[in-house]
Amino acid sequence: MEERYRWNILALMYVSMLAFAFVFQSIPPILSLIIHELHISHTQAGLLMTLFALPGIFLSIPGGILFDLYGTKKISVSCFILMIIGTLIVIFGRTFLHLALGRAISGIGALVLAIGLPRFLIQWFSGKELGIAMGIFNTAMPLGSVISFTVLGRLGKSLGWQTSVLVSGLVTLIALIAFLLFFKSPPSINDRSYRKVNFRLSNFRETGISIWLLALAWMWFNASLVSLSTFAPDFFLENRGFSIGFAGFLTSFIMWGSLLFSPVVGYVIDKWGYKETLIAISGLILGVVIFLIPYIPGLLIFFMVLIGISVALVPAPVFSLPSDLLEPENLGFGFGIISTCLSVGIVFGPCFVGLIRDRTGSYEMSFVVMAGFALFVTITILSLLFITPRKR
Repeated sequence: MEERYRWNILALMYVSMLAFAFVFQSIPPILSLIIHELHISHTQAGLLMTLFALPGIFLSIPGGILFDLYGTKKISVSCFILMIIGTLIVIFGRTFLHLALGRAISGIGALVLAIGLPRFLIQWFSGKELGIAMGIFNTAMPLGSVISFTVLGRLGKSLGWQTSVLVSGLVTLIALIAFLLFFKSPPSINDRSYRKVNFRLSNFRETGISIWLLALAWMWFNASLVSLSTFAPDFFLENRGFSIGFAGFLTSFIMWGSLLFSPVVGYVIDKWGYKETLIAISGLILGVVIFLIPYIPGLLIFFMVLIGISVALVPAPVFSLPSDLLEPENLGFGFGIISTCLSVGIVFGPCFVGLIRDRTGSYEMSFVVMAGFALFVTITILSLLFITPRKR
């Protein structure tokens, strides 16, 4: 019975991550509408994504420690509540400052929540079929993103951008209710026992360089991917003359590959490994393709499909590797490091890309920067593969 219930837990974690995806991606599909209605710059538009992740830089490692100390349920419920409060502030906001405040509050809840979900899956699956579980789990983010980019733009144009943001709040409320009804601690690990963990500053040293290199690769990956998903709809509208609906649909291709192939990638790493190699290949392909997008418009759809496939190679290996690199009692702390670097990537990526767009007056140089971010994924993960030891 307990063996089968872990799949229920996977479903619960999936719904929770789906809420994260909706809240995070509620802004890019309606970014053009917000820019025109509130008369904000592209730099400020990028800041709406940046401020979502900014609290994660300072709170992710403490958040991971809290999960290790107090368990999953209490911290996760608090995170859902913060996400809902922040979403409501955005809905009723009428200035950039209001929207920025709401995004920051939502980000506090969402980024800390994202630490606990994969940690809890590792506890339930304990290495058995972990790759497949992580592969399935990591389709939640692309699914939420695909729905957001294909639906929220059209919904915002018809009913106002606030309606699109409201949808993300409703999904979060559903996830919170499901969490309260179906959460259950793993049979092999008493989640409350983590209160006995004695965190010390030496934990930073004990985790070793490996987890930091993995986290840096995840940072570069998200700096590239989030910047692309943030500004691609506006690029397609401005430079290619597409409708807001088609621009959002085309941007959703970024996530279709993960939605379709992430479970397959999970099976591959369960069967054969090659976790770092898959990440390195993805970074290389992304770097080349993103660089070419502004210069070869005839292959745009092909490029977006190729990006989607490449993106699918990364999340499952990233979320599976900590169990190879860390001791169980440091998993929350390790995921806190990963989430901190994720936040750094989300904070500085879109803001820097938006600033370059404002300074140059076009998107060409912005795509060069995003391509550079992707290539750093490959460089960093190869460092992990060749120069660091591994816990087995």
